[in-house]
Amino acid sequence: MATKEYTTKYRRLKKAYERIMGKEVSDITWYRTASTLKRHFNFNVEAPGALLIVEAFADLKKRYAAFSFKTSDFEERWSLFKGFYEAKDTQYTCKQFLDLLADRLKVDLKNVPRSTRYYWFERAGVQYQADEHRHSKDLALVAFVAAKWAINRRTATMKSASPEVSLLLK
Repeated sequence: MATKEYTTKYRRLKKAYERIMGKEVSDITWYRTASTLKRHFNFNVEAPGALLIVEAFADLKKRYAAFSFKTSDFEERWSLFKGFYEAKDTQYTCKQFLDLLADRLKVDLKNVPRSTRYYWFERAGVQYQADEHRHSKDLALVAFVAAKWAINRRTATMKSASPEVSLLLK
């Protein structure tokens, strides 16, 4: 049986989530959201940092609607996000960040269309300016979006290579 304090905090966290999302969510949706947070973030309703976790997650969901823990590539994308998000007091110019990102994603930046790079920044809500310094924490979502592109690119390459491999095996 939940205590009165637990229930009050649970409802307060739901309200914070709804405020950031800009809409009300049903109790079952909130229950599933809290369950997901518990599974992936060691979320505890009564923990002092619970509100921060809910606000960060809601911000991710609002900025990047396709954000999901269910996709098969989530772990790779999440580790890249965390790598940038947890870098303390680190700043990069957008150009430096793209070079570092390309290295971590193992892609050649010359093969990434310029419009795609701008799209990564736009989807993350960060303005691209080549020589402007940005905190690593602000660029983490850009890395998350870019990782999706890189993984899709790898998968497409692997799919197109499959017929050639099957011809070699015959």
